[in-house]
Amino acid sequence: MALVIMTVVLVAIMVTAALLVRSARSDAMAAQQRADEARDALREALENQQKALVERGKSAARSSRSTFDGHVAENAFPYAAEHSYHPKDIIHVGGNIDFLVFDGLFEVRQGIRKPEDLTVVLADVKYGASALTREQRAVIAAMNGGRTRGEYWRAREKDGQLAYRQRSEAAAPRPERFAVDGGRQLPAAGFKEAPDLTQIAPTTDVPD
Repeated sequence: MALVIMTVVLVAIMVTAALLVRSARSDAMAAQQRADEARDALREALENQQKALVERGKSAARSSRSTFDGHVAENAFPYAAEHSYHPKDIIHVGGNIDFLVFDGLFEVRQGIRKPEDLTVVLADVKYGASALTREQRAVIAAMNGGRTRGEYWRAREKDGQLAYRQRSEAAAPRPERFAVDGGRQLPAAGFKEAPDLTQIAPTTDVPD
């Protein structure tokens, strides 16, 4: 009886050991598979990073070259043969618009053209496939639509600080002092019961 019990216990131990070995082997294989997958993912991530770095370098080189070419085209614009502007009439502004052109100002200085022949132009230079921005289109549309004005400001020092006052270039019209008819002064005799303008009442205040 004791021998039978020992045999049963031994068999149970062997079966349990076999199951544990099989479970450990399965766990080891799963762990190895996860490790292989992680290694493959890491290798793919490194390759993608390397490709991204290479592409970024190429993109930066293209962008740098495009920016350089754009600067060259912009700086050479005042001397281009395609437009009729005098180089001294072109002023670089930058920002939303590259150039402010006073077309004809050089010839006005030389007395060749009349001041009223002067034209103010806003010009922008784009290189290659570059396009105007929304703001640049709005500025050019405002200029071409006549939504422009010129301003003249006078700066003075007031209480230790600069103060600005907008002034007008055109002189304000002077008020007429006499009523006119056909450009001639109307005589006082032309009015009924016209007062004698040569006599002033003693109580009347004479304006300064």
